[in-house]
Amino acid sequence: MRAAKSREIYQSRLDRAITFINDHLSDDLNLEQIAQAAHFSPFHFHRIFAAIIGETPHKFMSRVRLERAANMLVKMPSFSITEIALACGFSSSATFARSFKKHFGVTASSYRKSGAALSIQPSAALHPNSGNSAKHTLTLDIQVKMMPRFHVAYVSSSRGYAFDQIYYAWNKIYKWAAARDLITPQSKMLGISFDDPLITPEDKCRYYACITIPEEITFDEKVGVMDIPGGKCATARLTCTAEEIRLAYRFFYTWFPDSGYQPAGSSYEVYYATPDTRPDKKYVLDVCVPVMPL
Repeated sequence: MRAAKSREIYQSRLDRAITFINDHLSDDLNLEQIAQAAHFSPFHFHRIFAAIIGETPHKFMSRVRLERAANMLVKMPSFSITEIALACGFSSSATFARSFKKHFGVTASSYRKSGAALSIQPSAALHPNSGNSAKHTLTLDIQVKMMPRFHVAYVSSSRGYAFDQIYYAWNKIYKWAAARDLITPQSKMLGISFDDPLITPEDKCRYYACITIPEEITFDEKVGVMDIPGGKCATARLTCTAEEIRLAYRFFYTWFPDSGYQPAGSSYEVYYATPDTRPDKKYVLDVCVPVMPL
């Protein structure tokens, strides 16, 4: 029991470090800053991070920067390659060019051209090896509206978008909130999907299971606490299975080219009902993608 509690606390601290990295990718981060966010000494933090996450902090940060750049290349066409390089924390376009080609095997400009075509193949993204992906279609009523800021507690999925790990994260955050009498009729459940599985290896995709909490709660040793910023989002209401949620995200990228908008941040879902509460065993949720003008 003590070992399980200790691992929970370590994971929560590392989640805070990862959230800090994600929020400051454009900055010139150093190990001391990241370790401080996790309340570890730099010496111990480096070893603990590598042991639990499977990458050193430097390799993790470099990979996430490159993957964010790849997303921006494909999904934010109004940004130049140099602007993307600087926005993702690279000191120069030359440094970015070398790192990008080493990681992805192609130049950033080539990736932008080929990636644009790949990003709008929703059925292939949902079932890349099924051979019958053409049967999976989805039409959404996408609307652009202002979404509020959400103050949330969260638990991360430790193995990306694997459904069993996502369910584990939801179970953990729900039990945490229920034990503290934080679940009320006003509570909202949100899932944050940070990565595109067409760009990031699926077992490294980052997912947070979140529940809204009172503003006065700013820290807890067992879970992370953060704000999901308010702002303009492209949104769509879905009644669907878990697998169809991924298909919905791919559909958004067939909508963007004619919309006058481009993605501007991490997408998330707001859940209103889950399969265990409905006779059709489906989710009811809004998919929300932050947007900015082209």
